[in-house]
Amino acid sequence: MATSSAAATRSVGAPRRAAIASLVGTTIEWFDFFIYGLAAALVFGDLFFASVDEHSGRLAAFATLGVAFVARPVGAVIFGHLGDRLGRKSTLIATLGIMGSATGLIGLLPTYETAGVWAPVLLVVLRLLQGLAVGGEWGGAVLMSVEHAPASKVRLYGSAPQMGSPLGLVLATAVMSAVATLPEDQLFTWGWRVPFLAGFILVLVGLAIRLGVEESTQFKEIKSAGATSRLPVREVFAKAKKSLTLCISLQASVNVVFYVISVYFLTYATNSLGLERSTALLIVMIAAVIDLAALPLLAALSDRLGAHRVFLTGALFTSIAAIPFFWLLRGDDVVLTCIVVIVMMIGAHATTYSVVSSLIAEQFDTKVRYSGTALSNALGGLIFSAPTPFIAEALVGKSGTGWWPLAVMTLAAALISLVAILLTPHRSRIEVDVTPSRSPAPTASA
Repeated sequence: MATSSAAATRSVGAPRRAAIASLVGTTIEWFDFFIYGLAAALVFGDLFFASVDEHSGRLAAFATLGVAFVARPVGAVIFGHLGDRLGRKSTLIATLGIMGSATGLIGLLPTYETAGVWAPVLLVVLRLLQGLAVGGEWGGAVLMSVEHAPASKVRLYGSAPQMGSPLGLVLATAVMSAVATLPEDQLFTWGWRVPFLAGFILVLVGLAIRLGVEESTQFKEIKSAGATSRLPVREVFAKAKKSLTLCISLQASVNVVFYVISVYFLTYATNSLGLERSTALLIVMIAAVIDLAALPLLAALSDRLGAHRVFLTGALFTSIAAIPFFWLLRGDDVVLTCIVVIVMMIGAHATTYSVVSSLIAEQFDTKVRYSGTALSNALGGLIFSAPTPFIAEALVGKSGTGWWPLAVMTLAAALISLVAILLTPHRSRIEVDVTPSRSPAPTASA
């Protein structure tokens, strides 16, 4: 293993441009993704599953939310292969284009009332496309940041694509909050479509920014040395199974907490706590804004104290706070509920999410890093994110009471992450392997 020598010759502004492009791109991707989650919690049950009762409609809507997570590993394989063979930049341009187009087309879909069963079928198809795109997006965005980053600021730069998640949630929640103020007849006819149609515009903005970013220096070095992997996904499973397992498990705590707050809380707050829809959305948006501010601060702190310590602190906090968090949520005390959600978002999410990206990326060699990082994230999402809103709704049930199963689920996720971080090897830097493969494949095609 040798540290990349090309880093010294790159332009001074390249790391900053790469980080900004990663932030903007993932913000747009997650805006598109969260708009769907918010719509699933608030309106999709009535719009696309009108033939069943309200509870069953919500379950069906949350099930379609999970469809994208099933597609994410497939997207990770496809785009991970392209990212490790052809380059990070071109692959990220493709994922952003697919995501924005799929989101915009959801805004044009007919509902169950006008198209019958074809409405949910088309919804699922477009949700699958969203999942494919996100499966390749996150890993590439993380690599563009950490592979350009100065050695002393890998965690800080690695947090740039992480900030896209709460920022996307803030934007999505703000837009959906504005739409939710419409009279119900307008909300269910045209209002819900507006955030999705914005996807067509946002993707153009993101593409314009990403086109101006340099290719990853580390990738260019292994490509010029003929060290790219012919089948990077196969190499990950053959030589890095332990790293893959640990990186998937690291995400248990952060994923469950985030999807409980960002998606399921809207349903729980309105149906179990009796809060107004607009109030629940405002609480989530406030928590996301504070979470967004905390991410780079905690990432910078981890560059000084160590990423393992910061992550371990967050996982421990989650295990301790799981039961008090749900117990303290009160429909008759909005201020207390808001404070509790904010504290949980910072203590359980920002601490772990700020460093998990760079922790994952550094576990894989450069020639398979895109595939390894993308697969870790996609499989972590499939296992821990996708089922969370569905399981939460099923556990709480029609009665809307009984929060303790949610606390047990959160505690279990925290314990998984605790074990994972204790077993994850410490790395000092993101390194590049420029040893040529035995039988290097032509680099002109995938």
